[in-house]
Formats: sequence, C-alpha cells, structure tokens
Amino acid sequence: MPIDNPQAVRFCNEQIRILADALLSALRTAEAVREFYYAHPELETLFHQNVSEFVEDGSATDGRPRMTGNDVLALITRADELVADYQANSNAKLNTVLRAAVNGQSRV
Repeated sequence: MPIDNPQAVRFCNEQIRILADALLSALRTAEAVREFYYAHPELETLFHQNVSEFVEDGSATDGRPRMTGNDVLALITRADELVADYQANSNAKLNTVLRAAVNGQSRV
C-alpha cells in the first residue's frame, strides 16, 4: 500500500527532499574543492607554512569569522572525510541520498 497520507507526503516533499539536496550539495562541493586544492599543490605548501596566520579575505572588517591556514587545512580534512564516508561500502550513503535528491549541485 503506497504512503499517501498528506502529512507524510508534505514532509517528504518539503523537508526530506530538501535535506537530501543539502547533503548531496555538500558532497559535490567537497569533491569540487578537493579537486581544485589537490590540483594546486602550491596552496597546500602555503597553508602549511602559514598555519597560524590569518587569510586576508576581508573578514576582519566585514563580520565573517577569520580563518587561519590551519582552519583551511582542517576544512580540507573534513572534505576528505565526507567524501570517504559517502564512498564507503560501495557508495551506500551516497546511494541513500541520491534516492531522494533532486537538486544537489556543487556550490562552487
């Protein structure tokens, strides 16, 4: 018997599919950022040599949190972990998300 309860259908359309899109977008963004980062080894060298230095991206004056070289390296590590997690066990987690996602493009 299909699930046709209006509350359940609305929940799936307005929340579950949006969740799946956000999760897939996070994965696709992590993949794109990693691809760029690892294709440009000078970035890794620069951030490793300046782990405690702030990235001068205007955040000091515009209210965004300031990032150090170490923060950038930690985010690359989180991206690596996310991609590995989704690819583990024959893409089990990715396949779950793909069953509900409709709009999960990379944000970069």
